[in-house]
Amino acid sequence: MELDELLRASRYAGQRERRLTEAIQASPDRQRPDGELMRQLAQARTLREGLGTRCIQLSDQLQQLEFDLRQQPAPAPQFATPGPPPLRPDIGALAGRVTTLHRSGALTEVADLLAQAAVRLTPGETTQLAGLLARRGPGETSRQLARGAAHTAPEHAVAVLAELREAGLADEAADLFHAFWGYPAAALPALLAALERAGQLADGATLLWEWGSAPTPELTVLAAGLQQAGRHDDVRTLLRQAAGRPTADLAALATDLPTPLPAVLLQELAALRPPVELVRLAASLDHHRGLYDLLLAALHADAARHRATLAALRAAGLPTEPAAPARSRWGRR
Repeated sequence: MELDELLRASRYAGQRERRLTEAIQASPDRQRPDGELMRQLAQARTLREGLGTRCIQLSDQLQQLEFDLRQQPAPAPQFATPGPPPLRPDIGALAGRVTTLHRSGALTEVADLLAQAAVRLTPGETTQLAGLLARRGPGETSRQLARGAAHTAPEHAVAVLAELREAGLADEAADLFHAFWGYPAAALPALLAALERAGQLADGATLLWEWGSAPTPELTVLAAGLQQAGRHDDVRTLLRQAAGRPTADLAALATDLPTPLPAVLLQELAALRPPVELVRLAASLDHHRGLYDLLLAALHADAARHRATLAALRAAGLPTEPAAPARSRWGRR
């Protein structure tokens, strides 16, 4: 079918355009990019735009034909208000409705319509609508639609992200992914699981990297949620990202984390922080003897590697051996 062939060609041209753009951005001299790369980029962009225009024309014709066939038994319904779009909408008509509302200044109605569309459309339909709005619609409506998909179920949102990228809608995909950063800590384990099932491991790692700098209470909730969900590798990655925080923050985090996560955090710190910072951390934990002993356990697990840290603890007058277990007041009989 001509449309299928055009869509494949358009996707290929979009992928080539992205690869050339990345090559130019990665060039050591970005101020004077390679002339041949720029020529190839211009060709790929022109081809992609031409194919996209033809795809839209054929798609609109097919959608109009299907719409006419569905509406033959009854008069065609009119969009009287920006209510929820039907489950199988005519995407072209919906894009036109968004444009009409936007031109009339009804921005609240536009926002409502896009939010409803993000929830009700399939990932493929959302991407098709975003593509129409990106090419012919007003302002930021295509990116607004993409951001709205972040408020759907994680599996659906991740599927939309994959479809947007596949269609070459890089700005819309970036906006959707950035919206994931606003997920509450309690919802993030499900999103990470959805990204993992979709093979988007790099996206999950990026989210954990961002969360490594979250405020201590939110970080604690997320770490506990990941632990409860059985995502132990994610817990370790998250706490490794948090290991660069100031000593006072790390002491508070170790105090707030539920068992056994303080041990995981302190193991990461022992592996990553230099002796002078570990001594500073030990001093801040000296009044939490249980946590202090967990730090010592992490150091003694590789005593040869941490010889300098243990010597610095002794020089600072801090214990280098775990506290002896409390004995019964009655002793041995």
